[in-house]
Amino acid sequence: MLFEMTLMQFDAHQFNQASTFLGPFCFSMFIILVVFICMSMFIAIINDNFRRAKESVRHNNNEDIISFMIKKFQYWTGMKKVTEEEILEERNIQMRSEYYDPIESFPDKIDQLLNALNQIYITQTMEKPRRIKETTF
Repeated sequence: MLFEMTLMQFDAHQFNQASTFLGPFCFSMFIILVVFICMSMFIAIINDNFRRAKESVRHNNNEDIISFMIKKFQYWTGMKKVTEEEILEERNIQMRSEYYDPIESFPDKIDQLLNALNQIYITQTMEKPRRIKETTF
């Protein structure tokens, strides 16, 4: 019934027969909330995709690539000298690219832990019958 109401396929006379005030009021509130939630989701999806497209355009800017190539050529030919600030900037970029995030290796560490626990459990279950045989003799 609620899904049919969102598609506007319902009998309005049933609401009036149930309660003259409460039926239409609840129906109106439901429709307003559903429309508000659906519109919010729609706007959020559009906004997220727009942000992603904007970031991809920003990262693939041809002017940045050309200016980078010209700058590197000028350094290579000696037409432009490297400043201390540019050296620090390149070091920062290199350090950011080599940054090790411990969260990224967390699943691997958990797998190693589970494998170690599994090996301990298997060795204990294999040694258990041996211990029982040794104690019975």
